[in-house]
Amino acid sequence: MIRAILTAAISALLTGGLFSLFYIAVFDAPEPHSLPIAVSGTDAATVQTAVGNGYTIISAPDQQTGLNQLARHSVYGVIAIDGAQRQVELSYTSVDGSSVLAYMQPIAQKIATSADMAVRVTNTTPQVAANASPGRSVFFAVFGTALTGFVLSQALLSVSKQLQLSLWIRLGTMAGVSIAAGLIVSIMLDPWYQIAPGTFWQSWPIVSLLCLSAVTTGTALLDMIGPLGQVITAVLFVTLGNATATGILPMPFLTPPYQVISKLLPTGNVVRAVMGEAYFQGNGRLMGYFVPIIWSAVSIAILIAMNVIRDRRNRRINVRE
Repeated sequence: MIRAILTAAISALLTGGLFSLFYIAVFDAPEPHSLPIAVSGTDAATVQTAVGNGYTIISAPDQQTGLNQLARHSVYGVIAIDGAQRQVELSYTSVDGSSVLAYMQPIAQKIATSADMAVRVTNTTPQVAANASPGRSVFFAVFGTALTGFVLSQALLSVSKQLQLSLWIRLGTMAGVSIAAGLIVSIMLDPWYQIAPGTFWQSWPIVSLLCLSAVTTGTALLDMIGPLGQVITAVLFVTLGNATATGILPMPFLTPPYQVISKLLPTGNVVRAVMGEAYFQGNGRLMGYFVPIIWSAVSIAILIAMNVIRDRRNRRINVRE
């Protein structure tokens, strides 16, 4: 009994402590790390030297090339020098929020001041209000989906023991709930609130896969290592996965280690896929499918293997009896 109580207490403290640690580390004082910006009409190397390591300055042959990169979200801003008009134009997308603009505007101002030109700021997505934050809304929707998978993995553990549910019934339940969760969230994102307009049919399978990856991973870990699996799942999907989901802060504002984690976990990839479908020509779609599929497939394989091992053990016990 004492061991069970200590396990529960340590699990709760560890989960809560790591939740606080990850979110403080990511959101306390975010700074850009190699934020990509395209420039045309000036020397990229000179600009790179002037702005330092927080930015990656990419040379574009002309402004339109840079704008095409911005539309695909391979850069976060375009700075174009127009000698004839005597102006420096900074193009950005309000989809990324005001924080990204706040970091890019001083660079454009510095270039304009040195060339004695005026600065013009252009929003390439005027349909998204400056005070809107679609990335944050997508983040919370995806957060709720991952939480659904996590809670379902815990609930299934208790129910399956009481009702002696077979693995296939459990897997069917996981799949059904994941499809339903994806449907509900996708309705909220597109026709209901129009946070990610025109993406219903694209976001539904991607978000469903996120829920499936969370519930199958949680169930597999619980099967393999017991209560500690609950802590690991919470850390992966509820804390670390959401802290690095990049809906509130773009990827370049994460430190390099957190960027790697974000690329490996399903949550961030699903956020970027939904945002890419809505605003950036499908950028991130492939990884939005691939990463949660890999997590789900590996977890389901573990569950099947564990089920086979249990069946063989039970048969040996029955033979001995």
